[in-house]
Amino acid sequence: MLSIVVLLMTFVGIFQKFETIHFIGFETEIIWIPVWIGVVILPLLNLYEIAVNTDDYNKYYWLALLLNVISIFFILRYFEIELLS
Repeated sequence: MLSIVVLLMTFVGIFQKFETIHFIGFETEIIWIPVWIGVVILPLLNLYEIAVNTDDYNKYYWLALLLNVISIFFILRYFEIELLS
């Protein structure tokens, strides 16, 4: 459920303008702070749940991990971060 919320917040952050704040030495819109926290923590949580729970409910964690990867892809495109250059 949180992966869907982070994905929706990513799209809202891309298409809407929010108040700009100074956070830890850089300037960002306020919506990106919870998005970045979710993008960093949720894939690790999903990988942990996939490793620990090996029963039938595992497919939901894989789906959530896929949604997290999609969110990461859109964030990389929005901020023009090139990892392979």
